[in-house]
Amino acid sequence: MTWTLPLSALTDVVGEADYASVVRILVAAALGGVIGWERERHGRAAGLRTHLVLCVGCALFMLVSLRLPTLFARYTSGSVMRSDPGGIAAHVVSGVGFLGAGAILVLGQKIRGLTTAATIWVTAAIGLAVGSGYLFAAVFAAAVVMVALEVLGRWEARMHAKDRYVQLAMHFAQPGSHIKTIRELLQAHSLELLEYTVDWSAGAVTYNTQLRYSAPVNFEETTTDLTAKLSPLGLSKAEWT
Repeated sequence: MTWTLPLSALTDVVGEADYASVVRILVAAALGGVIGWERERHGRAAGLRTHLVLCVGCALFMLVSLRLPTLFARYTSGSVMRSDPGGIAAHVVSGVGFLGAGAILVLGQKIRGLTTAATIWVTAAIGLAVGSGYLFAAVFAAAVVMVALEVLGRWEARMHAKDRYVQLAMHFAQPGSHIKTIRELLQAHSLELLEYTVDWSAGAVTYNTQLRYSAPVNFEETTTDLTAKLSPLGLSKAEWT
């Protein structure tokens, strides 16, 4: 005895293949990925996967909002039943935002948990889609998110052209204007000076600098060079953080 599931029954469960939704989710993934790739290149905490997952989630929230009015089409203005699908999606977005924020940790200058927060958020979108009967878009979005987390995660690990950031504090025992010389020496070692502050104390001066680099930097060699060329100007100590 054999048993088969009619195609019509399967269609009733899953729903018709909505190719417009597929295209929209793919476009959202592509656009979010492009923005995330640009941020990833600059070493930002929210990079490729975070932006891609976030954009897919927004697209799916919008698809669900557009889908829900059809479920209440039979109700007229005189009916007791009222529906506000846009309001439902908006409340879910704001509510899940607090949940995702709890997954984000700030450890010194490093931020952890952004991708986890984004996956929490997009999972809520998938739940809304499933609850509204929009299973095809929900399944497809979940597949896109899994590819982003698994496949793109391995690709991200092999990316080398990332901007990185480091801080350097230089203490001078005597006052003076040293920033131009400091900038030139740092540039010679592939370090870009983004910003700095100056602290004056009892005739001494300290430069607290924020630096960026993408190419490998030999910090020991850089420190030796800075010490040799800035010691005549009063440099007493250089500290990397």
